Amino acid sequence: MNLDNLSQPWSMASPQNTRLPISPDHPFYYKHFPANWDFQYITVKAGKKTKEVPVFLPSIDMERVVPGVNGVHQIQGELGDPSSRLGKLRQSGHVVLDPNVHDYMRVYPAKYGGRKHAPKWETFRILAGKVVKNFDRVAFDLWKIQLMIDGHIQLPHDHFMELEIIQARKHPERYISSQHLPEVKTKLEQLYKRIADMEEARKGTLEKGLQYYEELI
Repeated sequence: MNLDNLSQPWSMASPQNTRLPISPDHPFYYKHFPANWDFQYITVKAGKKTKEVPVFLPSIDMERVVPGVNGVHQIQGELGDPSSRLGKLRQSGHVVLDPNVHDYMRVYPAKYGGRKHAPKWETFRILAGKVVKNFDRVAFDLWKIQLMIDGHIQLPHDHFMELEIIQARKHPERYISSQHLPEVKTKLEQLYKRIADMEEARKGTLEKGLQYYEELI
């Protein structure tokens, strides 16, 4: 059973009779700290074929608004006011992404009269009487890129890209002593290629700037 038609945007959520057979939870917001980046590959079209383009994407973390946790003040029942917490996050340099502005949260009627809050890229199905979740990672990564293009998140500083590469260069060391084994040799080749691709992503970002990301959309 496809349950997508139960979801509503966060700002339009209203009670429904049909409910998702899953426990309720709390609203959330996404946040990004400028020092945290993930190395990924984005698939783009190249003529009639496709290619994998290496790129550094912002690490975006979810934090739920739970009364009594992280300085969230209780308003009523499970409803909390995160104003103090959000202020502290911004003071520490975090980029806080407002769900009302960026429209990334969906709300489902859940068990016990509550609500399930999920990212819009997460879908739910009922298979064999169980709720099965699926997350569209590709669409999520493209959203991250769009956030950068629109200026909500700044490009990665070279210092942080370099730190990621330095960390990656340490990985092959644990395999060097066993590189005569075919499976280890293959693993090493993959690690060295990843490091080379990280260097390529760094170079592209430094030389092209935002254009490097615009070419991926």
